[in-house]
Amino acid sequence: MTRARQGMHTMHTHDEDRPAEPAGIEITELIPILSNAESSRVDAAGTRPRDTGPLDADPLDIGARWVGEIQAGDRFADTVLLREPHHHTRARLLVRDGTAVRGFIDVGVESGTVLGREVTREAARLPAAPPAPAAAAAPPVSVVVCTRDRTRELTRVVDSLLAMDYPEFEVVIVDNAASSLDTWRYVDAHHDPRLRVVNASVPGLAAARNRGLEEARHGVVAFTDDDVIVDRHWLRCLSRPFADPAVGCVTGLVPAAQLHTTAQVVFEQRVGWSSSISRRTYAIADGGVHGALFPFRVADYGTGANFAVRRATAFELGGFDEALGAGSPTKGGEDIDWFVRTLVGGYTLVFEPDAITWHQHRTDDGALLSQAHGYGLGLGAWLTKVAMDRQLAPLAWSRSGSALRHLVVSVGARSRPVGTAATGPVQVHRTVAGAGREEITGLMAGPRALLTARAQGRKAAPFRSFAALPPIVAAVGSPGSTSSSQ
Repeated sequence: MTRARQGMHTMHTHDEDRPAEPAGIEITELIPILSNAESSRVDAAGTRPRDTGPLDADPLDIGARWVGEIQAGDRFADTVLLREPHHHTRARLLVRDGTAVRGFIDVGVESGTVLGREVTREAARLPAAPPAPAAAAAPPVSVVVCTRDRTRELTRVVDSLLAMDYPEFEVVIVDNAASSLDTWRYVDAHHDPRLRVVNASVPGLAAARNRGLEEARHGVVAFTDDDVIVDRHWLRCLSRPFADPAVGCVTGLVPAAQLHTTAQVVFEQRVGWSSSISRRTYAIADGGVHGALFPFRVADYGTGANFAVRRATAFELGGFDEALGAGSPTKGGEDIDWFVRTLVGGYTLVFEPDAITWHQHRTDDGALLSQAHGYGLGLGAWLTKVAMDRQLAPLAWSRSGSALRHLVVSVGARSRPVGTAATGPVQVHRTVAGAGREEITGLMAGPRALLTARAQGRKAAPFRSFAALPPIVAAVGSPGSTSSSQ
């Protein structure tokens, strides 16, 4: 019997939700997280990728992997077929126990197959998943996806969102300064009452996220991007920590959905969004536990592709800084700014690894270098903001020595070559070095970018002008119509 494993169309469920299987049934096939058909339509930067053949280089040279997911209790045939093997010689598999993440394993691929005994052996070596937090009532959630002229990518993430196992949620698509009505036509054609679209005329991810907060109909608001595939249990796991009233923000795990090209491998190495799978809790009162740089060690907290906030907390903190984020002059930094402001504001931040969104990394070097520049620019702009902030500056200056050391070490780590064969490291090293240069160039340009954004009238805390928390809107008639009601 062939059983497909996680991809766009089939997702794992809780062990108790999985149908009983006849004794002796073995898995003979695995499905990739992101199929070739989906990834070849358009890349994560919104442009069609160049035709490079099966891979940019030999998979052993660049660290490319077939990416999939298995359950810890699965039984495998002697040889297991990988659907769309793409000439890979290694596979990266996420191992879960129900919804709990155990870790990643790396196994060999030969002629498009993996050995079942190797998969079983490597999975058994992983530590047991920690006990899950106590079950809590699932709060209604508004999911906000901000997009601009990217209907192809939007289709993929919306399909995965609407397939989630969660009792009550809505999906709010924020069409940010779009050049066409394609997104509106797509949503109108969907005919799903959980899905609606709103307009955000001010360009920029932070401004779009603020628009989503204004339009949200529920007290917990989750954010993801249009270049991801969400796990079926994403909201169930992401909302769970909000049972604690002290929690103001929850982030989740963001592994690579695909590792085909040099650019994708280098990006995965640089960001490290799935480098840790331990559940962590951060609070300003526990600063000593988290190291000398806390609360400015922002890479530990998560990323903007996977997090949730309390709507009331978001308005109390003033909303996202409109001068930061993609689409603004600074091109990034709105997510790390939000995480630090949450902590300094006295709220707890939780990293929940069981809440998963799979990210499609940039497929070619040009898109990677542009993204690296944007990340550096956003970081430089945010550091400038911190240095000018009356509350944060004293806290930051007291940690400046640790911050400088951390910056040097982290940039150096992201600039190390990967690969082992004679020809591989040369090509990959050029890509890594180029990304490192772009990040540093962006970092140095960050202060000017922030000043440019402020000169455009972009506010640091736009919701501070509200005298009270705006009421949650309630649906009336069609999904797109609203009325004010608390």
